[in-house]
Amino acid sequence: MRPIWSGHISFGLISIPISIYSAVEASERVSFRMLHRKDHAPIKYKKFCSKEDVEVPTDEIVRGYEVDDDEYALLEKEELDKVEEASSGTKGEMEVLQFVDFGSLNPLAFDSPYYAAPRKGGERAYAVLREALNDAHKVGIVRFQLRAHPRLGALIPGPSAIAVESLLPYEELRAPSGLPLPSVKPKGGEVKMAEMLIDQMSTEGWDPTEHPNTFKKSLKQLLSSRRRFRLEAGGEKPERENVVDLMEALKKSVGQARSKPARRVPARKRGAA
Repeated sequence: MRPIWSGHISFGLISIPISIYSAVEASERVSFRMLHRKDHAPIKYKKFCSKEDVEVPTDEIVRGYEVDDDEYALLEKEELDKVEEASSGTKGEMEVLQFVDFGSLNPLAFDSPYYAAPRKGGERAYAVLREALNDAHKVGIVRFQLRAHPRLGALIPGPSAIAVESLLPYEELRAPSGLPLPSVKPKGGEVKMAEMLIDQMSTEGWDPTEHPNTFKKSLKQLLSSRRRFRLEAGGEKPERENVVDLMEALKKSVGQARSKPARRVPARKRGAA
């Protein structure tokens, strides 16, 4: 696998050189390409000006943000880059903001899964962090910049690897208050019967291999009878030396954390999922 991001996990005085890799096997996804029925040529999309009806080159395109109904403010790429850099912290740093119980995360906020793996010199500190998170049953909330965009993420420990799950901003999640939810109170007997059914259908654990992609299997059977044709052809960053003694840095970081007042976690908005 090729890394899509390289930098450092930083918390306290600890800095762990890592790279992150996509945890999704793209080749297993079912995807299609748009083709012209007449000659099987690929369909391409071009950027046209809706007013002049002409194709617009990239250097003539700017971004507009809708500040009010049909009212836009123009932004240049350089301006956006500065705002994104200022809101995502130091480039190449995955800063740990806090550690929380996994149960306090909202699964609806999970966006994209990745794996984090140590780079040269970070193997020991990586293993220490992984085992400490597993023993404490905690996940780390991090802030970093991925593909020039600021992201929040969660460091989720596994038996061998630390996963990084990018998180959607809470503002992008809708509250369920606008849904047509039932207000009727269920009867106690009905709830007990539902609990009995849940208990009968419960298993020791979740095995995803028992639920393969049936759509892909059916699609392969369909494609096996179709005629095939071919379409016509139309620098890593330098390593940073880790000269800080790991145990000494951990001791100092714990001391610094104790000297700071406990941060109050804001209560969730009423009605949030």
